[in-house]
Amino acid sequence: MAQPHLVLGRAVKAWGLKGELKVQPYADSIAIAAGSATVYLRGARGDLTEYVVERVRQVGPAWIMQLQGVETIEQAERLVDCELLIPRSAAPMLPEGTYYHGDLIGLRVVTEEGRELGRIVDILETGANDVYVVHGEGSEWLLPATKEVVRKVDLAREIMLVHLLEGMIEAEAV
Repeated sequence: MAQPHLVLGRAVKAWGLKGELKVQPYADSIAIAAGSATVYLRGARGDLTEYVVERVRQVGPAWIMQLQGVETIEQAERLVDCELLIPRSAAPMLPEGTYYHGDLIGLRVVTEEGRELGRIVDILETGANDVYVVHGEGSEWLLPATKEVVRKVDLAREIMLVHLLEGMIEAEAV
């Protein structure tokens, strides 16, 4: 079942001396936060704190955010490693068959034959298609996010059903 909040990225460091945060976005989802008046930060204990977004700008692949009430480097440093979230109701609807990266991370990956490969731990963005990084059974697999491979995504059951192309597991095992 979908979570009530959508994870957009992670605060990776304080930026400058005036309390800005450098945020590593998950895909280009941080653009959603740029249009949002408020965001939530989730700490290590899972607690959510609401912040008003004052400013967002892009610097390379990362985003720099100024949050109301965070005015010093020390305040910003306390927020490093927090996840950035918005209510799912504030997120744009996606077309059928497309998903937010945050919804795919952690899904169990199972082959059509019933073999459990592991869980999605990361998503690599390549020019042609995304690649799912799956960890399990002491191995890592890189699975292309294509219709030939991904047969079904069931967010309610937290499962991705995949069809392995011939030689894929041997070629992808690291």
